[in-house]
Amino acid sequence: MPDIHLPRSVEIAFDIACALLVAFAIFLILMVFPAVATPITNWSLKHWGPENASVSRAHLRFPAVNEMILEDFQAPGTAEAQTGELRVNFFGFLPGLSWVSRAEASDGYIVVQMDGPEDDDEGMHLKDWRALIDEVRARDIEVRFVRKEGTEKIMVQTARGSLRSGDLSVKASSKGVDLDFDGRAIPSDLSVLSGKLNLSGENFADFADLAGFASPDTPPYDAVAYLTFSREQIALDFAPETRIGDSDLSGPLKITFGEGKPILEADLQSTNLDFDDLGILFGIPVGTGENETANTVQKKTREAYDASGRLIPNAVIDFTRLDAVDGHVLYHANRVTNAIFDIRGIKLEFNIEGRVVRAPTLQLDFAEGHLVSYVTLDGSQSPAKTDAQGELTNVPFSNLSLTPYVRGNANGRFQIEATGDGFQQAAATLDGRVSVWSETAELWALAAEGAALDLGEAITLLGEAPEDRTYTPARCAALSIRFDQGIGELDPAIVDTADSLVIVDGKLNMRHEMMDLKVRSDAKDASFGSLIGNVSIMGSFRSPQISALSGETILQLGISALLGSVSGGLAALPFIEPGMAEDAPCGAIMARAKGTQP
Repeated sequence: MPDIHLPRSVEIAFDIACALLVAFAIFLILMVFPAVATPITNWSLKHWGPENASVSRAHLRFPAVNEMILEDFQAPGTAEAQTGELRVNFFGFLPGLSWVSRAEASDGYIVVQMDGPEDDDEGMHLKDWRALIDEVRARDIEVRFVRKEGTEKIMVQTARGSLRSGDLSVKASSKGVDLDFDGRAIPSDLSVLSGKLNLSGENFADFADLAGFASPDTPPYDAVAYLTFSREQIALDFAPETRIGDSDLSGPLKITFGEGKPILEADLQSTNLDFDDLGILFGIPVGTGENETANTVQKKTREAYDASGRLIPNAVIDFTRLDAVDGHVLYHANRVTNAIFDIRGIKLEFNIEGRVVRAPTLQLDFAEGHLVSYVTLDGSQSPAKTDAQGELTNVPFSNLSLTPYVRGNANGRFQIEATGDGFQQAAATLDGRVSVWSETAELWALAAEGAALDLGEAITLLGEAPEDRTYTPARCAALSIRFDQGIGELDPAIVDTADSLVIVDGKLNMRHEMMDLKVRSDAKDASFGSLIGNVSIMGSFRSPQISALSGETILQLGISALLGSVSGGLAALPFIEPGMAEDAPCGAIMARAKGTQP
């Protein structure tokens, strides 16, 4: 067999390659020893790693010589880990590959800069980490998202996946928020993550603070959303299985970050809304019993309300939350349960600009009819100013808590304004006019006779069963209250029937939540057994008291006793009602009620 003679240059190249391979093998063997590997690792970190990065101990794992074990890794202001493991990719210099095919870390933190241009030298951005590391496994790592507004921290219990192009699953918590994310990086933009996100916690406002926008307090929640996350935007599309309190919620919510304040856009809906869950948003006392899903804020709100003795809650709006976000929100509840006044549906639209909230649509739907209003809440001034106007259309009196006294449907209008950061403060400064009227009202006969102190007629009606109650059609019914600095004066309220004219007069003190009302019923037909005087409704809004014993009534009883001493039959004369009342001018009364100007 003839000898094969390679060119001298090839032999030299082969010898050099063999020498390099032997040297590299010796290097890898030496890197198994921490005394050798630690200084080399620190030298490498100094030249190619994050600024001021170092480890206290490092070595390769034998025989898997591409796996580096690290202890006490520190890159001040960028990342730290008590323990770590790197699986090095020796071809990481090639496009599309990461220098570290897998990184494992535990017990530390990592900083992600969320503001500033991509070429900003301060810190490492999410894209930088993806170029350095492919597969990630983490345990008990605190992720610090840095924005101009401040730093938000999330504690990652476990994380696994690919930061470059593969799947990513994370379980984390922060400020009472538990997160479980399962998704992937979008290949076209390595700075964008998308996937399924499970959220749960005691108060959604905690998650809003974490994400960099503002939200009112909510009941405990368990949300399922499809998330798209980037430096510029957080987009959440809530699935129908999302629960806030005892209500469901679905629809998109998007927060866009830019030079100014974040912009919030949302179009949300509930198939079934438990009104208790919405009440906390406005400081309205809510149910917190065994069958209610309530958090600490709700329970404290209810306890404070129960101890206050007041009807109007002492809730104060924190307008500083509005400094965190501008935006536009739509919300629609198809069905409402456990609501005051038996509300069946809600439509809400509002815009936030600065500390000004404008609600061009606030609609409450009832079994019949609806209330549509427009509200402006200006928190840019202190105290805040509220302007509201609206119309009530064809709503049953039963929805206005007037059953069984009046039945039929009502219409109404209001135009009011108030000054104050809280409900009680605003009520104390209330100005404007509220009117309700009806052309289909029917008055419960017993209520009319009771208001007239007509004992003879009332006694004949007392035995009626609820389904057999006697009602008298009203020619007209109108209630109009004029407010001036928290004092509401009735115009008065009038219900005119064929048998009687019922008049309610008096004042409401919104500051002290006290009332002083007089109810009078003038009969249009003669009757026996009538007392002279008015029925008085006095006391607090929360605990009103009804009294029929006035000075006129006492005088009537005294005259009866005096006449009775002369002749027994004369004692009945003071109790005979001749029935001299006339019909009310319904046209003028209705026209005045329909005018909302103070």
